[in-house]
Amino acid sequence: MLSQNDTIFFDKNWKTTSKETASYYRIKPYKIKTKDATGYKIKNSDSLFVINDYYLSSNKIQFKGYSKDYDAKYLAGKAEWYSENGNLEAREFRYREEKNTEFKVPELPIFYIDYKIANKSLLTGGLEFCLNCKNENKLFLGAGFGVTNSYNGNYYGLPDIHLSYSKELLFIKTGSSHKNAYAIGGVTFLNVFDLGIGYSFPYTNEKTPVYKGFTTGITLRLARESKNAYQKFNIIQ
Repeated sequence: MLSQNDTIFFDKNWKTTSKETASYYRIKPYKIKTKDATGYKIKNSDSLFVINDYYLSSNKIQFKGYSKDYDAKYLAGKAEWYSENGNLEAREFRYREEKNTEFKVPELPIFYIDYKIANKSLLTGGLEFCLNCKNENKLFLGAGFGVTNSYNGNYYGLPDIHLSYSKELLFIKTGSSHKNAYAIGGVTFLNVFDLGIGYSFPYTNEKTPVYKGFTTGITLRLARESKNAYQKFNIIQ
């Protein structure tokens, strides 16, 4: 009988769930010495987690291997996947750090929507990558495309590339298009949305520059898969 305290349940998409809706389960990972697991030393890793996943319907092994982290995103040593009938599948790998073939499960990028107002409004959408999502403070690298109206009523497109750094309730963001650079700072709510004020600097002295002046803006992040991009909400008791 499976104990909830010693078992992690996953749905068919390998997202954690309850036993009632699960397709797979993992016995709670435990640590063993790296050399006992792989037969060789791994730099900065004295021990590894033993990962054993099973099919819930049959209790047969689905995966077995070793990982540097508890969530099995950084595999090391030998990893084996099995079909539900018990056969070893064709995928069989050996990850050795000294050969620079360590395996990491990538996270999907974050979709962002940004709205800014300076001498005119600018609506931008695109993708962000969280460069250090394992840390409490977050650094985002983003690229997107925006649309702004000019004085004559026409609409113009502006590419966007930026870096945004957040720490607790504050953030600072700097970015550029082919026409201007900008810097904004302000407050963030768990990195779900940012509200800030700053300044946009045009690269040329056109009579009707694309975008310039004091700037206010709000950014919304939709990180369905990359949930580590969000800060944790802590309630002080």
